[in-house]
Amino acid sequence: MLGWLLLEETDSPFIVGIGVALRALPNFVLGIPGGALADRVDRRSLLRLLSLATAFNTLLLAALAFAGLLSVAFILLLTLAGGAIRALHQPARQSYAFDIVGLSQVVGGMAFMNLGQRVGGIAGSLGAGVILETWSAGAAYLALATCSLLSAAVLLLARSRGQAAPLSRPPVWQGLREFGVEVRRNRTLAILLFLTAAVEVLGFSHMAVMPSLARDLLDVGASGLGLLSAFGSIGGIAAILLLSFWGELRRQGLVFLFVLLAFGLAIILLGASSSIAMALAAITLVAGLAALSDLLTQSLVQSAVDNDLRGRAMGSWVLAIGLGPVGHVQIGILASFIGAAGALMTNGALLVLLALIALLTAKQVRRL
Repeated sequence: MLGWLLLEETDSPFIVGIGVALRALPNFVLGIPGGALADRVDRRSLLRLLSLATAFNTLLLAALAFAGLLSVAFILLLTLAGGAIRALHQPARQSYAFDIVGLSQVVGGMAFMNLGQRVGGIAGSLGAGVILETWSAGAAYLALATCSLLSAAVLLLARSRGQAAPLSRPPVWQGLREFGVEVRRNRTLAILLFLTAAVEVLGFSHMAVMPSLARDLLDVGASGLGLLSAFGSIGGIAAILLLSFWGELRRQGLVFLFVLLAFGLAIILLGASSSIAMALAAITLVAGLAALSDLLTQSLVQSAVDNDLRGRAMGSWVLAIGLGPVGHVQIGILASFIGAAGALMTNGALLVLLALIALLTAKQVRRL
C-alpha cells in the first residue's frame, strides 16, 4: 500500500524507492541494539509493547488520511517511525520463536512462524488493495491498526519464556561489547551476515518497483498490485510448507546458496514478464525463494552463536537487512532510467553472480 500511495501522489519510481528505503533504514541503526534489548528483557513483554506501538503509528496515519492531511512528508515520516518499531520487533520475535522450539527444531519453528506471516500477507494484501480502491487510504490504515491490536492481545496468551530462553541478561551496553567480540572471532557468522546484506540489496529490492511494474508495464490498478502481492504471499506459503514437510534439513548452508541462485533467476523472469499471468507465476517463484532465503538465514545465524547471544545475532541479521535501502534506492534510480523491467533483470543477474561466487568460495557456509 505504501508504494501505491507514493506512486499516485508523486508519479515517481524514485520516491517509491525512497519510501520503501525509509521503512527499512532503521534496521541498520537499531538492529543490534534491538537484539541486545531482546537479550536483556522478557521477550514476551517486549513483543506486546511493540505491537501496541505499531497500532498507534498506523492509527495516526489513518487519522491524517481521514482528515485530508496525509501528505507525502507525513507518509515518509511515519513510515520511518514504523520502520524503527519493526527493527526492534524482529530480533525479539525471531529469537523468541527459537526459545520455544530449541536448536533441534529451529528450521521447523522458523517455518511455522513465517507461515503465519505469509497467511496474514495474503489477507492483508488483498484486503488493503480492495479497501484502498473501494474506500480510502484511511480505511485501509484503520484495518491494519486493528490487526496490530489483535496481535498484542494474542501475545497475552504466551505464558512461558521457552525451553531455550537465555539464562544471562547482560545490560544492553555490555551486550553490545560482547557481540562485537563475537563477530570478530566468528568467521562463519561474518560470512552469513555479508550474504544476507548482499541478498537484501539485490534480491529483496524488487518490491520497490512492483507498483511501477503493475501500473506501467502490466496496466493493472491497485487491486492488480494487491493480486500480485497476494500471489507472492502464496508463493511464500508454498515454499515454507514444502520445507516443513521435508523436515529438518541437512547441509542447510549449501541449500541456502542454491536458493540464492534460483532467487536471482526468478527475478530475471519477473523482469521479462509481458503479461499478468507470467508476472503472477514469476512473483510466486520470487516470493517463495525470498521466503526460503529469509528462513534459512534466520536459522543459520542463530545456530552459529551460543544460546545467550541469539538475540544479538538476530539483531545483526536485522542490521544486515538494514542495508536494503541501498537496494531500494538503487533499483528506483535504475527504473527511472531503464524501466522497471530492466532494473529487475539487472539485479537478478547480479544476484546470480553472487550466488555462483559464494558456491565456489564460501566453504564455511557450504559445510553448515
